[in-house]
Amino acid sequence: MINFKFILESIPSLIGAIPITLLMAFSAAIIGWILGLGIALIRKNKVPVVSQICAVFVSFMRGVPIIILLYIAYYALPIAIYNYGVSIGREIDTSTVPAVIYAIIALVLDQAAYSSEIFRSALSAVDEGQMEACYSVGMTKSQALMRIILPQAMAIALPNLGGLFLGLVKGTSLAYYVGVYEITATANLLAMPALNFIEAYIMTTLIYEILSFIFNKCFRQVENRFKRFRATATA
Repeated sequence: MINFKFILESIPSLIGAIPITLLMAFSAAIIGWILGLGIALIRKNKVPVVSQICAVFVSFMRGVPIIILLYIAYYALPIAIYNYGVSIGREIDTSTVPAVIYAIIALVLDQAAYSSEIFRSALSAVDEGQMEACYSVGMTKSQALMRIILPQAMAIALPNLGGLFLGLVKGTSLAYYVGVYEITATANLLAMPALNFIEAYIMTTLIYEILSFIFNKCFRQVENRFKRFRATATA
């Protein structure tokens, strides 16, 4: 039998865990996508040496599971920071750094790798004649990129970025394994005393579904705005 009393009692605690999930998702998306766009521009312009380094980074990160990145960030990164501090004669205490910070670092690296490929594909899909047209009216390369090229590329990239973000929201549940008390971790803690795992996972599923529905709608709205801009720019 489903324990409806447990479900009702667990709702406030699960809702209270949503901000941590959203903090990780938005932080990783914003920072990761900015890095991803930078990597995409570097690779598209074939900047010597840096372009090759970025290509290796993207290939490596796309081949490593998120859970492994989380473990590396949580266990290996503090040791590396401490050893670096010792090497320069300073003892750096990483024990006070919250686990959520390490989780965000891991998610940022993952988002940077995947979003860079989305941005690179979107930038390549913009007609090269657009840049030439910008030069013909006296725009600099930076002005053309910010005002014309990037908005069109974003219109192309948004559907894939939306899917990437929804996957990121669900992927934050893996942060439970490094001690971050987000939605999934909270559900497990609530379910453990009386073994109400079925009810806990039903509630967790509903929360993730609601979040996905809301963000999907938001991305659709933004996508439509960028599509109208692109239609105007290419007319």
